[in-house]
Amino acid sequence: MSLFDRSYMRPEQPRGDKPDDGSSMIWSLLLANVLVYLLFSSEVATLALSWGGLRGFKVYQLVTAGFFHQDFSHIFFNMWGLYLFGKLVAPHLGSARFLILYLIGVVSGNLLFLLFNWNSTVPTYLFGASGAVCAIMAAAAMLEPRRQFVLIFMPFFPLRTPTLVVSYTVLEILLQLSGSQSGVAHLAHLGGFLGGYLYLKILFGARLPWDPFRRRVRPGDWKQPPSWGGESNSRPEPAPGEGPVSSHELDALLDKISRNGINSLTAHELARLRRAREEMRGNQWR
Repeated sequence: MSLFDRSYMRPEQPRGDKPDDGSSMIWSLLLANVLVYLLFSSEVATLALSWGGLRGFKVYQLVTAGFFHQDFSHIFFNMWGLYLFGKLVAPHLGSARFLILYLIGVVSGNLLFLLFNWNSTVPTYLFGASGAVCAIMAAAAMLEPRRQFVLIFMPFFPLRTPTLVVSYTVLEILLQLSGSQSGVAHLAHLGGFLGGYLYLKILFGARLPWDPFRRRVRPGDWKQPPSWGGESNSRPEPAPGEGPVSSHELDALLDKISRNGINSLTAHELARLRRAREEMRGNQWR
């Protein structure tokens, strides 16, 4: 369970207001993609991204291409990925920032593809929400690194989110380098990953639970998972009850609450829990 799934870890809401967990934006994006697929699947020249369209000043195609699909399997797997990983990411960001993440994935994927194909003489249409889904996958790995996925073809080897996302990214790089003409825009996928990573770094900085480019420590120096406060594991730990609340300490508190209820916490533990809540409230929107 994510920290943000705990009601006492969420920022306080005005009485009567429902917390914004971003789920409404997930369903809105799903609906928008499905409606475009059902109503405008023949409008490829208008909605899909192409050099001809950009030369005709159809800059909006950088965005509309991320909602356009032409066959069922394409939209099905993209929407499944949007829902699956979006449910992990949206509670951390809320509706507005989740929408921004989606659009950044679309645009960054399209721009990276155009950058490497700017002098292509082959008429090409680029479309699909894959770049956005890859951005959301990157965000899921960075915000929910402890989540595990069981793949159909590897049912006995659950993969943590970072392992799954890094493996998929490496596969995309290898497929791009192979020059395979499969009709899949691997560069757009990689651009989505890059856009998602940069956006999360801007929002959370060093407080991300997982960062693929964070400096690694030697196994002998490792003591606990990286904290939301961004403290290095190689530094001396503060005295009990002092300094930021580490993710290890917070997990222990939450586990105790799950087993025995919040009334089982001591006064000191309640104070540490309140401090963690204040830290999370300040870091979530930074």
